[in-house]
Amino acid sequence: MKIAIIGAGASGLVSAIKIKEKHPESEIFLFDRLDAVGKKIKATGNGKCNIGNVHAQFDGYSHIDFVKKIIGDYQQEEALLELGIPTKVMNHDGLYPVSESANNVVQILEKRAIQLGVNIILTTRLLDYILVNNQIELHFDKYHLLVDKALFCVGGKSNPNLGSDGSLFDVFARHGYQITLTQPGLCPIRIKENVTSLFGQRFHTLASLFIDGALIKEEYGEVMFKKDGLSGIVIMNLSSLIARNKAMKATIYLAVLNQNREIVSAKEIFELSKKGVDPLLAFVTSEIAKYIYHLAGVKPEQKLSYEQCEKIAKASSALPFTFNNFYDYEFSQVTIGGVAVENLNDDLSSKIEKNIYFLGEVIDVVGPCGGYNLRWAIGCAMRVAANI
Repeated sequence: MKIAIIGAGASGLVSAIKIKEKHPESEIFLFDRLDAVGKKIKATGNGKCNIGNVHAQFDGYSHIDFVKKIIGDYQQEEALLELGIPTKVMNHDGLYPVSESANNVVQILEKRAIQLGVNIILTTRLLDYILVNNQIELHFDKYHLLVDKALFCVGGKSNPNLGSDGSLFDVFARHGYQITLTQPGLCPIRIKENVTSLFGQRFHTLASLFIDGALIKEEYGEVMFKKDGLSGIVIMNLSSLIARNKAMKATIYLAVLNQNREIVSAKEIFELSKKGVDPLLAFVTSEIAKYIYHLAGVKPEQKLSYEQCEKIAKASSALPFTFNNFYDYEFSQVTIGGVAVENLNDDLSSKIEKNIYFLGEVIDVVGPCGGYNLRWAIGCAMRVAANI
């Protein structure tokens, strides 16, 4: 049996290893258009490789029921240990390799694939494929290859310099697959408000996303200001919800918090003002404080009236930032959209074409930051390998 795996990211590497372990007599070909495997893996977790999430709930994903069918029985820690990657928990619930090295993870997977006899072919781009009887003829930029099964692990459009550029979505559409509208996910957003004076500022906050006036999600964490927008893990997670809801009328409200992570009250501001100090400097930087005073229509005087403190507290409780658009794919971690889940069986095989499979980010499934998406990618590989 000849099997071609297109895309040498997490799904591609793991599926190549597990299928070769299960079927050692088979010829496994692993292709990638770049000059090295696992480039996107190396960028995860700021180089530490957030490879899973021990408390990850399925409701963090899009298409929850489908995700449950695919990775509901995926035992992350046991599976990764079998691959030679012992793990530990960091940052509350993030699953990381003990080495805390994404480079090490890629080296381990690549070495294991080579040891098993997987044929790794780099700097080779797939242009199209055709079905010939019960086989697949793959048309690359350099040659053709006839195989019995083909696994597409090509990612979406995010971080094109790390491997996935979305070039095959048009090919899949021509083959009859429904391609859900693609947008950048887990990325900074541009906003309509002028925040150039806040560029580089950051603070921990409760961020609340409203779409069409309805509260969609609240998240606590650090937000960073860009020249024309907002960034940080909190914003990235909320940006994906904006994309998944196909919303253009979205507003994110940021709250100034005290030491107990509670919204700062007028009483707290008044008590600090009575001491003759600038009360907001106890909670935010001077640049953010100036922005809030301007929003509240209050000049920071030595002692503020309680009425002024109420205005400041009201402004501080919900700083409004209106969504304008997303940053481009090169700034996004994942792609919203892709091959529709309706096209796939529970083993990730195609309902349209025999012996074709789709794995990982190329599918219209996305989770938030924190190991969800690598968990999905590797879980897909384990699922397919178990059923081939």
